Amino acid sequence: MVIAHCLRKLLGDEMANLSLRALSTTVVFPSRSHVSSLHRVPYPSSWERIRCCSSEHQQNQQERSSTGEPSTLNRLSFPGKWPSISIALSSVGFFLGPLLDGIHSNVQLLVYDDWAINIGSLKTNIVVPPLLGIFYGVVGLLQLVLDNLFAKGRLPKTDSKRLFLSFLFLVFILELSAEMYKSGTPYNIEAYALFGLAELNWYLFDRTWWGFGLAAVAGVCCPLAEVPLMKFFNLWHYPNANIVVFDEGLVTWILACYFSYIPFLANLSRWLDLQFRSEHVKARSD
Repeated sequence: MVIAHCLRKLLGDEMANLSLRALSTTVVFPSRSHVSSLHRVPYPSSWERIRCCSSEHQQNQQERSSTGEPSTLNRLSFPGKWPSISIALSSVGFFLGPLLDGIHSNVQLLVYDDWAINIGSLKTNIVVPPLLGIFYGVVGLLQLVLDNLFAKGRLPKTDSKRLFLSFLFLVFILELSAEMYKSGTPYNIEAYALFGLAELNWYLFDRTWWGFGLAAVAGVCCPLAEVPLMKFFNLWHYPNANIVVFDEGLVTWILACYFSYIPFLANLSRWLDLQFRSEHVKARSD
């Protein structure tokens, strides 16, 4: 009505009527029935949005795996294969452990007594391979248990390159300790250097607080575990020990060497866990 009154004043009655007729034929106003029949597009619920995001994430992961793009994170451990992983760790310790242990025995840091054997230039003991196999298996499996307990969903990726570099760093620490001992470096200076390198080893190849705790526990408990083997079985001794524990001599900085083993074993156990998981997924897909 307001529009018609304004048109009559401006254009006159005849022109206003013509304009109103033209406007009514071109403009159609919706009725209430039409408006009520319209429905809003339903907004997705929070659960639907989460499912959508998770499906998109899985699709992106499948695309990355198909294109060969490396992932930066590892999922948690696969407990169903832990017994097989422990056997694999023990096998590595049985064969590799005496070779690393020979770095110290070749410079007479420790001298083997009963049941000692020489394999070429390697000086070892007949019980050393099984003992180191148990050490590798127990510590490596314990690392996976701690990862499952304390890692919030995922862990830094462990690939073959990282594993190899952690092994090289371990060999470097053992070789350096042997050379410093051979050259007569004072024990306090050698201890400072080795403990610093051991912490650097953990920082470069692990960086988990439970990994540091496991390394610290192993650094203290493993030398103490040697005491009954030396005292009751006379398997070996340290000729230049600087501390005495239960009437058996030990070397203080040997703690740093045991500490340095743990980042390598952590990477080895995680890498084995990843290999067994990949085989399991492949077998299920086949």
